[in-house]
Amino acid sequence: MNAATYGNWQKYQNQNPLQKRLIGRFLVAVKAILAPLAVHTVLDVGCAEGFVLNDLRQARPDLAVAGLDLDVAALGRGRQLFPGVPFAQASIFHVPCYPAAFDLVLCTEVLEHLADPAAGLQELCRVSRRYCLLSVPHEPYFRLGSLLRGKNVSRLGNDPEHLQNWSQGSFVRFLASHVSVVTLRRSFPWLIVLAEVG
Repeated sequence: MNAATYGNWQKYQNQNPLQKRLIGRFLVAVKAILAPLAVHTVLDVGCAEGFVLNDLRQARPDLAVAGLDLDVAALGRGRQLFPGVPFAQASIFHVPCYPAAFDLVLCTEVLEHLADPAAGLQELCRVSRRYCLLSVPHEPYFRLGSLLRGKNVSRLGNDPEHLQNWSQGSFVRFLASHVSVVTLRRSFPWLIVLAEVG
């Protein structure tokens, strides 16, 4: 798939003023949630090029950060853009880290792509010492936004790569058997959840 027209690269590099504003609001919300937390190590699982991770690193230079993704091309772009961030190729289902290796595990816009998101979440919890910060498209608003932009019209706005669709209530219910929800924030068209593991 062409990175220039699809996926994480397109999302963060798009020059559309509205899209830039939505992404900016999302990043501000993520940083606001993390600001009061006493965390020192952060792993971003499904980081792609590492845009979110780099934004956190700029806001909190004290953080030791690392990123994992399956997409070799995205990781290559990330290494060029953010040479100070360590990246590695790995699956969300097999994170090559010891249990409780990171204070916080970040996973943004990944779970909706998984056939078995519970298994992915379980692995995130395994490598987190205390927190997971998760974000997913907030349905039905994400689909509505896509339709209004004329995107995925034949699928009623649903992204062809999204295997899961969560409302606020259904996402909280999904998380409940794995984590304790500490904070839930809406940043249209996404839901952002800070959760405590264990």
